[in-house]
Amino acid sequence: MFIEPIRPIKGIGEISDLQKSSNSKEKNELLFKSIFEGALNNYVDAEAQVDEDIYKLSVGESDDLHNLMINTKKAEMSLDLVIQLRNKALDAYNEIMRMGV
Repeated sequence: MFIEPIRPIKGIGEISDLQKSSNSKEKNELLFKSIFEGALNNYVDAEAQVDEDIYKLSVGESDDLHNLMINTKKAEMSLDLVIQLRNKALDAYNEIMRMGV
């Protein structure tokens, strides 16, 4: 049985250096942008799949109502995520605008 030795807690200097390197404005903007774009692309893809399933069902090419309902729920949840992301971004913007300088 091997017991792992106790490691010391990082010093304050090391923590502040870590925050400086990972807390860049550009990196945060790209992170939010990529999350928002990913959520929006997921919604567009899910909605396109639902449209295709509805078309196939209406012309008689498919009788798979089960997958249509699953894809409809996926599209609905994707839209809810996009709306929540938008609401959080607007809340953050409004909070920044209320800050005193």
